Formats: sequence, structure tokens, C-alpha cells
Amino acid sequence: MRFVEHAIFASAEQDRAAGYQVVARSPGVCEADARELALWSPTHDSMLDPDVESFNFHPLPSGAYCISLTAAASRDCGGQVGQRVSTHCLIVPPEVLARFANNPFALMRTALESGGMEVLAPPPSVLEPLLLVGSAAAVDSTLLTELAIDPGPRHVAVLVQAARDAVCLALAGARSPAQQIAGLLNCLPPQCRLEFSFATGLKFSPRRPYRLVALSGDPAERLWAAHHANVSILDLSDNDPPRSMSLDGWARLIERILSTGRISFLAAQLSKRRFKLTGDDLPGLGLQLLEDLECSGGANISVCPEVGKNACPTGEEADKNACHTGEETDNSAGPAGENACPTLAPPRAHAAHRQFAKSAKAAAMVEWRALAPSACLDAGSPEVLDKLETLDDLVYEAINGQTIAIERLHILWPKLLAELGEDLLVESREQYLRFALSIWEQCSDSNGVRNPARADQALDVLCLLFGDAT
Repeated sequence: MRFVEHAIFASAEQDRAAGYQVVARSPGVCEADARELALWSPTHDSMLDPDVESFNFHPLPSGAYCISLTAAASRDCGGQVGQRVSTHCLIVPPEVLARFANNPFALMRTALESGGMEVLAPPPSVLEPLLLVGSAAAVDSTLLTELAIDPGPRHVAVLVQAARDAVCLALAGARSPAQQIAGLLNCLPPQCRLEFSFATGLKFSPRRPYRLVALSGDPAERLWAAHHANVSILDLSDNDPPRSMSLDGWARLIERILSTGRISFLAAQLSKRRFKLTGDDLPGLGLQLLEDLECSGGANISVCPEVGKNACPTGEEADKNACHTGEETDNSAGPAGENACPTLAPPRAHAAHRQFAKSAKAAAMVEWRALAPSACLDAGSPEVLDKLETLDDLVYEAINGQTIAIERLHILWPKLLAELGEDLLVESREQYLRFALSIWEQCSDSNGVRNPARADQALDVLCLLFGDAT
């Protein structure tokens, strides 16, 4: 049993300020954490689907973690265009999160069941700490069983590998981003889960540096995310996941376990306490556990479970009812037929560059955040961040040809330039330039311009944004 501090970030008009801010919090929320909530929490029109709540997770300066739920509020945004949102944030100490196997989804589920996340309108200025009772297992076996069936073992293994390799991974084509991200966390040791901040239903924004985000089905939005530095995109709608992706020892272990239905083996291993385990240790640990899996009978299962087209341990197309993966003990039976799955190849060590991946990714993330416009702001000024996000949205929509966005941009840009200054907007303009150039390249080929109208729209926006700077 433990009390957890919490806060609400929403749009409100109060004596001290108007707009998006921390409108309510319990007494134990420190100022540093409150300011950080303002940097990570979304403002108006930030949801991929207003009808689907977003679960979010990120670290805080105090050493605690924020686990939050964002939901649409109303259409009345005090003169702002777009859907108003409200975010209820739990400030969770590491020791409490550890009771839930460092799984933010498990902790949030308990909080929702307790009734402590109920939305109050208007919210009180002071919240009472929230009582959390319970714990969670290291692995949600039901969830992993479902993911082994759909989208399948290979999809899950590719997701695990891509997430560990990327500074920021954007998931495209996922029917349920929350389920995919929850499944990813269940495939990682609890000690490594805290490395992955995420948002399941918020629009991509470089000003909210989540490590895992979701994308809508809009191709223009995917292009908008792809042109940002350090962003990798994984398309989960592909029925045939990329076979060319190199899987390290841990991702191969996950594929093997889901293919053979040995989820209980994974649950037993992830329940063990491994002190000082980091993501860099996973490839080697995966190879070790692959050997343990084979020794414990993981290679002697005669019938593959119904886990989709990639059910066989090696991922080859084979008869689901003839997966002889061990050595033949009956000489009269002869070698496995052409419909049998071949024996898993001996584990191969990967190149040593993986040892340095985490430090490189961390350095890139620090550099990314340091160069972002939000780093130049007063951390206690979420209204300025709101203006920058509004500018992002308008430029994105204007370059894609929305007439009303172009008209609003002509009004808003001079005001923001005068109010915020050149230094604050220089990185934004660089991002807009890269995005416009990518649009321009898409509109032309060796035979000339295919879509001059769209190219002209991009050029008009650039002329507006850079006209005063030349």
C-alpha cells in the first residue's frame, strides 16, 4: 500500500495565468516536477484520435516517473482552434513502480480501477494523494499470447529490435499502439523498461521527446515525422515483416519463445532479479537464454502452437504440425521432411558496436533536446510551448495545402517572430525548410514537375518564413 502524488495539466483561466498549465496537484509534487509536466504534457489538438485516450510515460527531475492519461475535454478552447485536452499525471517513485514490475500500463490499470483517475470538472486546486494497492507480475502472459497470434512472433521481434536501436521510434499502421507498446515492455526485463518513454495516442511533436510514439494513417504526417533527426519509422501494417533486419540475441530469443509458445519460460526469466542490467546487456543475455531454452526442451516441441504464419522457430514456411527442431532420435524416421522446420542455427555473436549503442543514443537525445526551441524557454511557460506547437501545426498544414492554415500562418508568423525573436525560431525554421524540401522532391522527377500546385504551396510557405531573414 502506498500513496502516490498526482497532478492535472489542462487549459484554464486562473488568477495567476491563463491557458495550459498545472491546474491542480497534490502537496507532494515539487516545483521541478511540475515544470517538467508542462514540457511533456500535450496542449490543444494533440491527439491522434479524440475518442481514444493516450497513455504516456516519461522520467521526472526528482527521480520519480510520470505515468499519465490524456483525454479529450471539449471543443471550447478559449479562442484556440482544435480539441482541448486534459492530462492526469501520476508522479510515481521508483520503488512503487518496481512493485508493478516497472510496467506503467499495469500501474495505470490499478489506478483506474481504484477510481482515483476520475475526471473532475472543474478540477480542485488541491488534490489528495492517490492510494495504490497491489502489484503486478513481470509478464502479462495473456497479452503476449495474443500478440504471438496477431501480428505474430516475427513482428514482435522486429518491434523489440527497432525500439532498442532507435532514439525515437514512430509506429505506423498499428491497429492498437497501446497494445503494441505494452507488448514490447512485456518482452523486456523490468530493469530495462524505464529506458522507454512513450505516448500511445499523441501526435508526433519534437517538443515532446518520447522514445516511442504512434502515427496516424496520414502519409503526410509520416513524412513530417521522418524528416526530423533521430526519428525512425516502423510500419506495423506490413503482413510480411522485414526479413532483412538483423536481430540480435535478445530479439531472436523473443521470436523463438513466441514461436514455440514458451511464454512461461520468459516469465520465469524476467522474474529473476538481475542487478545493474541495462539494454546493452540484452544481446548477450539473449544468447545465453536461447541455449537455456534449448536445454530445457524448447527445441523438442513436436507441434507448433497456432501462433500465426511465423509459428516455426526459424520463421520458415513449414507445416505447423511437423516442427521437429531437435535432432532425430528415431533413425527409422529419417531426416525431417521438406515440411519440417530446420534446427535453429547456433547463436552467433553480433559485432561489438552494440556495446556503445546506448551511450550514442543518449548523447543524441541530449543534443536533440538541447537544440530544440523548447530548451531555450522558461520551463514554467507552457503557454509559449503551446504557441510553438500551434506554429508547427500551421506550417505542416499550410505546406500540405490547407488554405485556411496558410491564411492563419500569414497572421500568426509575424506576431510570433516579433514576440519570440529570431534565436528561438531558428531551429523551427530549419525543420520547416527540410520538410518543404522533402515535399518539393516528391513533386518532381526526371521528366519535370508532377504536382506544381503542391510545390508552389511549399514555396509560398518558405517565402513567408524566410522573407524577413533574407
